[in-house]
Amino acid sequence: MEEKSKGLIVKLIDYKDADKLASIFTFDYGIITAKFTGVKKEKAKLKAVAQPFNFVDFSFVKTGSNRTVASASLLDNFYGILADYNKTICGYVVLDVVKTILPQEKPEQDLFLLTISALKKIEEENEYVATIDYILKFLSFSGVGLEFPETDYVYLDILTGDFSKNRIINSTQLDKNVYLTLKKINNQINEDFNINILK
Repeated sequence: MEEKSKGLIVKLIDYKDADKLASIFTFDYGIITAKFTGVKKEKAKLKAVAQPFNFVDFSFVKTGSNRTVASASLLDNFYGILADYNKTICGYVVLDVVKTILPQEKPEQDLFLLTISALKKIEEENEYVATIDYILKFLSFSGVGLEFPETDYVYLDILTGDFSKNRIINSTQLDKNVYLTLKKINNQINEDFNINILK
């Protein structure tokens, strides 16, 4: 059975002598695992495609629950991210969020588009603001809202991720500029979300 979808390569691991297993965030199927056969060989056709951050037009052969990459055409490699150390770190934060939080085989098309857009922003704009923006939007899409109290001193509970005016046992004080940036981005997200709902 053949399947086609655009996808973002999130992670690769070596498999057997010449193959790699890829975690791919696809538009149509969500997070899937697919095998790149023989891709570790020197003259492998798909060697250049089998890299993290690559945004690819895929064709898969599915046998039971296993998928093998039949063909792949590169759409974008986000080279600007990989050419800059700080952008690379921020890019991997995005990939880690996707790999860690999203369940296997569950289509999340809005989050897919958000993720591709975030990587483009990291590549072309301020990588730190783009990464924070992505995380807050990801949380919002996932139904997790953040509360931002009005205060000069802000503490982050490292166990729950909540902000507080008061210091508690498992909290750390946030730099005020970091907090104000988070709050500004969150407010902009809420405005954008409300505008889109009203359209």
